[in-house]
Parts: sequence; structure tokens; C-alpha cells
Amino acid sequence: MRAMIAALAAMVIFAGGRAIAQERPQSEISVSANSSVSAEPDIAEFRIGIIERQEQATSAFRSYVLTYESLRNALGSVVDTTKLTTDNLSVTPFFNFKKPEQVTPDYYQVTASMSLSVPIPKLNGVLGSITSVDGVTINGIEFRASNEKELERKALELAVKDARAKAEAIARLEGLTDLKVKSMNTSTSRPPIMPMYRAMSIESAAPSINASSISVSASINVTYTANQK
Repeated sequence: MRAMIAALAAMVIFAGGRAIAQERPQSEISVSANSSVSAEPDIAEFRIGIIERQEQATSAFRSYVLTYESLRNALGSVVDTTKLTTDNLSVTPFFNFKKPEQVTPDYYQVTASMSLSVPIPKLNGVLGSITSVDGVTINGIEFRASNEKELERKALELAVKDARAKAEAIARLEGLTDLKVKSMNTSTSRPPIMPMYRAMSIESAAPSINASSISVSASINVTYTANQK
């Protein structure tokens, strides 16, 4: 009987000690960190436009088709033209609103937006081909890297390591231990890259472009819990 009472008392003491250990006050450490990685782009994305205006809708569309075929022919010697995709195509009538009695439009406008992704080595060849066709505009060029997801992960890993190092430094100063992540918010970004143009020579029909390096950034906000030593 005495042995059973002693065993029960030991269990109560152990349970009480465990409850006390679990009730130790916890502290929180919140830190933020930023990191970025750079790489050379290997893809150029062109945004191309065609606008044709004629008095008749069929004539405007026919003009668009001729310009589009001229563009494909010009690009055919440089890249695979199946990569040229049409994002938007519209035929719009335009009226002279100063003549309320007018029932037929002054003209019809065909507007087309296209995209073309090419390897960086073909960048200036494609640029020259596009600018050689009348009626075609380049609405923008964006540089990208085919391994952007890998760059994002690398930038995020560096930011996480930096945040952890900051939290550990604070914990040492405050006499805290047992760091555990309570919450974490992350984000990644890649600022747009503007093309850099070299001076156009007399013999050149279009400016040449130097592709700038791209930078992928990651930001992190972390809250850790920690115990007193």
C-alpha cells in the first residue's frame, strides 16, 4: 500500500514538473530580411503592334493581312514564325461626331497585338526584321531568364538564412534559446528591365540592343518563439 502511495506521489510530482516546464514564459522575436540574385537574361519578349486604317472594313482587314504576312516573311529568315502569337485583334469603326447626321463611319481601324519570344542571340536580328516592315510597331521588349523560378528560390533561401542569423544574434543577446518559427511571410519580385540601345550606325536600319542583367529579389518577415535559458 505504501509503495502504491509513493508511486502515485512520484507521478503527481512528475506531472506537476512537466506542467511547470510547459508554462515557462515564451518570448517572441520578429525579424525581416531581403536578398537578391542576378543573372544574365537568355530570352527577349517582343510586344508587336499593327494598325491599319481604310474607308471599308474589308479593305482595312486586307491591309492588315498584307502587313502581317510581310512581317512573317521578314522574321522567317531569323526565327521560327510559329512563335509569333496574336494576343488581340479588333476591327473598329470611327465616326466624326461633329456630324450627327452621319450614319457611316469615316474609316475602319484594324488593331492587332502580338508577342514573340526569342533567344537573346537573335535579339538584334529580330529587331532589324521587325523595323524593316512598314506599319509595324514595337511596343516593348522585356528581358527574362528561363530559370527565373530557380533564381526566386535561391533569393528566398538567402533571405531565410539571413533572417535566422538575425534572430539567433538577438536570442544570444537576450539569453533566449529554442528558436521556433511562429509565422512567416515571403514575397519575390523582379523589376522590369529596360533595353539599352547602342548608337545606330549609318549602315544600320535599326538600333542594336544590349540586354541588361536581371535581378530577382526576395523579402521575408519572420516571427520566432524562444524560451528563457
